[in-house]
Amino acid sequence: MKLNSKAILTTIIAVIAIALLLLVLLVTEKLLSIWHYLQEAPLWVSFLYATVIMLVAVVIVYLYLSFIKSKPPVQQKLKPIDESSLRDSISQLADKGVDITDATTELEELDKRRSQENFYIALYGTVSSGKSSFIKALLPEQHIQTHVLAGTTKGIEVYQYKNLAIIDLPGLDDFDDAVEKLAIEETLRAHVVVFLTDSDLTQTEMRVITKLRNTKKPMVIALNKSDRFIGEEQSQIIQSLKAKTEEKYPVALISTGGKETIIYQDAKGKQKKKVQVRDANIEPLLKSIEKVVENNPEILNRFRDASMLMLAQNKLNKAETAFNLQKAEDIIQSYTKKAVFGAMASVAPGSDLVIQGTLATKMVQTICALYGISPKQMEIDAVIRLTGGKLKTSVSLVLAVAGNAMKAFPGIGTAVGGVTHAVSYGMIFNALGHAVLDSISTLGVLDAQMTQQKFEENLLGPAQTLAKDLAQMALKIEK
Repeated sequence: MKLNSKAILTTIIAVIAIALLLLVLLVTEKLLSIWHYLQEAPLWVSFLYATVIMLVAVVIVYLYLSFIKSKPPVQQKLKPIDESSLRDSISQLADKGVDITDATTELEELDKRRSQENFYIALYGTVSSGKSSFIKALLPEQHIQTHVLAGTTKGIEVYQYKNLAIIDLPGLDDFDDAVEKLAIEETLRAHVVVFLTDSDLTQTEMRVITKLRNTKKPMVIALNKSDRFIGEEQSQIIQSLKAKTEEKYPVALISTGGKETIIYQDAKGKQKKKVQVRDANIEPLLKSIEKVVENNPEILNRFRDASMLMLAQNKLNKAETAFNLQKAEDIIQSYTKKAVFGAMASVAPGSDLVIQGTLATKMVQTICALYGISPKQMEIDAVIRLTGGKLKTSVSLVLAVAGNAMKAFPGIGTAVGGVTHAVSYGMIFNALGHAVLDSISTLGVLDAQMTQQKFEENLLGPAQTLAKDLAQMALKIEK
């Protein structure tokens, strides 16, 4: 007598149900026995037993909560950049042909600021916040030296008096992505940030402050024209400023002076205007800055140096990434051409499309070597095997795209056979090369699964333009 799967499943469920029932009966019997024993035992025994049960329960609950409670992610501390190693890296990458101009310029600026020993303040604020009046109040106008920073087009100016330099950044009203990038870089090169506002912080100002907070630079919030607010209103604005900045930065009440147009009504009810000169009082801001500096001026210099080294390293990384991408593209194009040429020479019309193993292996190895990665041969074989398996479900589509590409050439529109297969080979190698590049540049390793996924996306994506270029190449080879 044969048992079908339904009968076997029913039998298993019945056995499990009987076993659970027996277990419940056994536990119940034991609990009743303990209960009868405690009824007859002295009171202290019952108390001790209950205490032990409670302690065990508390320990179990504690362990359970400790296990399921999500732990906060461990924040990795950024390691300081070693200046000597950075300079060596710049020299080595220059020998490879990487454009090191931006990184070198950053280090030259660092050397310049070290030698000058100036104290740099990055000044932020909206157009109407009073930045110009603040600079005039802070620096004796007849001795100010002004120059526009090299490479800027939005008027980032430096006002200098003796060893004090004010970096006047564009008003927040003029900020775009490019200006914001330049402003953050100048902030990293500065010692202290002064954020000037004449009221409570707006959404635009808060967005910029959030970016500044990420630089970890000391900052002072300066409430300009503070004499316009009195009593409770002034206290509310101060509390709001502190709350929005999480009380991480001191708030200084100042007045940068300047002229102000006041509109008023005279005794006859007529509206009139008059220009009123406001007295300057920036002493509270100077004291706040002095308090930041007096803690340890040398730490501010070291922090400035570390920030500028980080900027140089980031620019070097960006240049190396661009260089590697261009080199990788050249490698992919080179092997794609080889694949097309090999297909024209050896592939018979109607034969199956497969990835040429030796050529593909060399292409993968060359791309990996460019990024300093040395995968094992078995890893490369796994990539080629997985991507090659995808061709079984994609051959018709690849041939269709290649065939359509041929129609772009008069008189060859219906060409089939070797030329069509050659174009298809080129598309396959191009897709494989870019899939390998995506894996390495994203993960830092040659990952077979990701390469397979990217290979399929590249192969089945918009490839009409590529196919036309390869078809033109194949036709030249055929001639």
